[in-house]
Amino acid sequence: MVRSGLQAIILAAGSSSRFNTSKSKLCFPICGQELIVYPAKLLASLQIPLTCVVGFQKEAVKAALARHSLPNISFAEQLQPLGTGHALASAREHFFADTILVMNGDAPLITQEIVETLLDAHRDATASVSFVISQSTDPSADGYGRIVQQDGKIRVVESRNYTGNRHKDQYINAGIYLFQRTFLEKALATIHPDAKTGEMYITDLIQYASNTNEPIITSFAPFDNIRGINTLKELWAAEHIKRSELITHWMSQGVRFIAAQNVYLDLDVSIGADTTISPGCILVNGSSIGCGCTLGAYSYVCNSVLHDQVFMMSHSIISDSIVHEYAHIGPFAQIRSSTIGERAVVGNFVEVNRSKIGNQSKAKHLTYLGDARIGNSVNIGAGTITCNYDGIQKHITTIKDRAFIGSNNALVAPIIVGEGAMTGAGSVITDDVPADALAIARSRQTVKENFVEQMRARIVAEKETPHTTELGA
Repeated sequence: MVRSGLQAIILAAGSSSRFNTSKSKLCFPICGQELIVYPAKLLASLQIPLTCVVGFQKEAVKAALARHSLPNISFAEQLQPLGTGHALASAREHFFADTILVMNGDAPLITQEIVETLLDAHRDATASVSFVISQSTDPSADGYGRIVQQDGKIRVVESRNYTGNRHKDQYINAGIYLFQRTFLEKALATIHPDAKTGEMYITDLIQYASNTNEPIITSFAPFDNIRGINTLKELWAAEHIKRSELITHWMSQGVRFIAAQNVYLDLDVSIGADTTISPGCILVNGSSIGCGCTLGAYSYVCNSVLHDQVFMMSHSIISDSIVHEYAHIGPFAQIRSSTIGERAVVGNFVEVNRSKIGNQSKAKHLTYLGDARIGNSVNIGAGTITCNYDGIQKHITTIKDRAFIGSNNALVAPIIVGEGAMTGAGSVITDDVPADALAIARSRQTVKENFVEQMRARIVAEKETPHTTELGA
């Protein structure tokens, strides 16, 4: 149920100049989710209708939100980048609730508890303005506005303009505000561009409230939860915090991380109990890892499902695929857009693409299986290749149950190898092989007795014979 009397506005129009990149910082991901999506999802979970103020790279920001199908979002546009106060004023036509929550789009670590605590304090005090403050000894906190109290008045001084004593003014502005609409509409008309920057700051609204003796309430939150992101270094720091939270959660669910600090994990990944994650693993894009799995060092799993008890050795890659129970993958295997059956083996330096491998089938060494349909209990010999591409289109190789493919085979698709059939080592198979048949397609071996000794004698004789050169007249 949507909360009555309350709406939210996210400020997402900034130019991200300190990122020194071509795209909006709000479209950069943390643990697989764009920055702008974090506060938007938080507000959706609190059932607070949202207006997002966009400007720089507005279509990209809108697209990031659209991918997550979040409800109750409208958009306002800041036509010129003239500061946070101007951005908020750009959303004036969207004001409809008695109380308006305002927050920045680059705040991925804010929790539901922080917002609800602010809401409760604001309501209990019947304040005109409430905002979140924090405290930090981190040097990076120099980028935050300082809370200055003097002669019974309170104001927030932007970092670039602050010249006071940081030991005295210990609290910083977190950039999360609650305004009564009647106050906000009146106060917005009073703020003016800063003399140095030409920008209008939302923090001037707090000074106006203090000067006019409006009731002001502050609510404290830990610094790590209110970190804003203005540089790629700050993005890295925030992602480290978020990923640590995720890994700590999965540890509490019975997942072992051998070197947690060296694992990359997306927000939408799930992992079953008794699974072991080795150093350097990357698990992304909604992957699901079952119970009792082992992921070897530097494994990569993307948009895939690993069922229970899958054993994945080091330096293996699985993307857009399903791997069933007790399968053995790697080392140095790559599986793309495929399904691997129960107790199947995809071994070292084996690539599988757009294929299905049946239960208990094995391809242990140095093999490429593309566009293949492989039945149960099939053995694929080392060095086998399905030749699936004729230069124009791809073709299917079908290998039925219990077939045995010899080493160093080239299976030229389209082709069918029947149940229980065998192919000889070194064969180039171009025609279908019937069930239980043996297909051999290679040159017959020729043996020449004593050939090597005679050859060596001839070579030695030729080497010892002097060569003469005749000069013409």
